[in-house]
Amino acid sequence: MGRLSITSAMHVISASRRTDIPAFHARWFMNRVAAGYATVVSPFGAKVHEVSLAAADVIAVVFWTKNAGPIVPHLEELTQRGHCFTFLYTINNYPSSIEPGVPKLSRTLEIVETLAKRFPSSKMRWRYDTIVLTETLNASWHLRNFGQLCRTLAPYTSECIFSFCDYYRKTVRNMDRHAPDYRKPGEEESRFLAQELASVGHQWGIGLASCAHDFLVSGSITRARCIDPRFLADVVDTPARRDALDRLKPAPTRKGCDCAASRDIGAYDTCAHGCVYCYANTDAELARRNLGRVSPECECLHPWGEKISGVVK
Repeated sequence: MGRLSITSAMHVISASRRTDIPAFHARWFMNRVAAGYATVVSPFGAKVHEVSLAAADVIAVVFWTKNAGPIVPHLEELTQRGHCFTFLYTINNYPSSIEPGVPKLSRTLEIVETLAKRFPSSKMRWRYDTIVLTETLNASWHLRNFGQLCRTLAPYTSECIFSFCDYYRKTVRNMDRHAPDYRKPGEEESRFLAQELASVGHQWGIGLASCAHDFLVSGSITRARCIDPRFLADVVDTPARRDALDRLKPAPTRKGCDCAASRDIGAYDTCAHGCVYCYANTDAELARRNLGRVSPECECLHPWGEKISGVVK
């Protein structure tokens, strides 16, 4: 199958909803920035696209991560190459039974502090995502945990994007296997917990925004926009980039999503955090195997991307 033409109009790079590029693919990402493009296999229909990573074509890079540590040493180079970037940083502080591969909170806070000091223009946003309820991780646990996180993160962010777990088929399978005491809260319980979390956040100057769950939007809880032109306007550095942000169209990725258009360069089943609630992995073992198939020298993060695109290296 041949490739589709390269995306060259100014665009936001999403890196990535499908995998944790900063944690597991930092060297790959920087190689692709140096090359000026990445190859992406669409998860729907396996069409192959080339996405420009040239600074002249990229409005900003939005990093989605639970561990920015591996990419921190590369951010000076990314800046020198003319790129602007920001972080959507998921910090849940779950036990290792739920998030086995995520760094301890103390290490995460060290990284967040480093980002704030060295790259203040990146303006990190915090995600408390996704909210999982079990016999142990009940509403009381979440309120205590969220309060602790608000206290420690208040110097670095004023917004928390949150969501309750969406139980896709593969999510249910993994939860049944690794957290069999989980339960799905109803709308009334979700509204109550969300409002309680919002009250805790308010005490620390942190506003809550609901991601793709409009029924939770009320009072002090706003509608989240993870790819948000208004937010990115304070991250980018040129009038051309701000003008390009104004031209971005809505491009929801699922029901209730309010995101603007972006180009995602990730691939599913290539993140080794092993979070049991994750929608982006079929299972943790497959993701670990796929990591071994993706070289930093590849054009594409899809484990079979080179074969699909017809490129032989």
